[in-house]
Amino acid sequence: MSYRTTMSIFITIFVMHLSFVQARADDRVAAERVFGFAESLYEEGDYFRAIGEYKRYIYLAPTDNQAEKATFRIAEGYFQAKRWAEAIIACDQFLSKYPASPRYFEMLYLKGRIEKLSGRYDEALRTFELIAIANAPNYKDKALYQKALVKLERTDWRGAQDALRQVPQGSPLFPAASLFAAEMGKMELPYKSPATAGLLAAVLPGAGHLYAERPRDALVAFLLNGAFIWGAAELFHHDNYVAGGIFAFFELGWYSGNIYSAVSSVHKYNRNKESDFIQKLKDNFSLALYRDGGVPSIIISHRF
Repeated sequence: MSYRTTMSIFITIFVMHLSFVQARADDRVAAERVFGFAESLYEEGDYFRAIGEYKRYIYLAPTDNQAEKATFRIAEGYFQAKRWAEAIIACDQFLSKYPASPRYFEMLYLKGRIEKLSGRYDEALRTFELIAIANAPNYKDKALYQKALVKLERTDWRGAQDALRQVPQGSPLFPAASLFAAEMGKMELPYKSPATAGLLAAVLPGAGHLYAERPRDALVAFLLNGAFIWGAAELFHHDNYVAGGIFAFFELGWYSGNIYSAVSSVHKYNRNKESDFIQKLKDNFSLALYRDGGVPSIIISHRF
């Protein structure tokens, strides 16, 4: 091979290499612009467009240092947009792709919150338990607090108290957790007895509803049953046994329905008292997670 031929091959390879390097550099610049645009959209609250740009960035630069943050942001974007199913999928993708990430437990905690907000209480409890068992720095106490809130949603008072009592004393959440557990310990809800309601309704139609604090239903039950009893009695008194039997048959249905409705009303009364108490606790001992634009850390707020 001649000297000219060798030099031509060398120059060709060198030029191709420069072109490749330039193309890679151009791709990197383009990817950085996409990422910057995605961040801008996210800060503006345009989460769906931001998610699309983050995905485009990951496609352009899958091995770049910012790819991890972009993957995290996608999950956060779905969370902010309240798209729970997509958010959980995005969380799982981050957790499987970056198991050694410093933000692993932050993502796991976010996933637990999404599961809680979407009503997947069993899954949320498992997720928060994983964080607590792993003794994750900065997230164990938050996970225990959230676990208590999930237990509270399920009216598992003892389970909620147990979770709150596990919050470490050195945690900023310890004072709120202690007060929260103490407040639940004072719980004395004015429950009413379904058996008493049924007995009262059997003795006097409408009395069971009055016991359940439903005066309108009590009046309707009393008048309706009274009218059918009076009608049946009058028909039998005038020897109209067929019509009296029909009235008595229908009255038996109204009478039974009056008892069943009274018992159901008491159950509803008790559920409402529980719901009001739970809502009061949630209002007084809320736990919020949010980001401060000027502070890179997670901030926990509670009020009591």
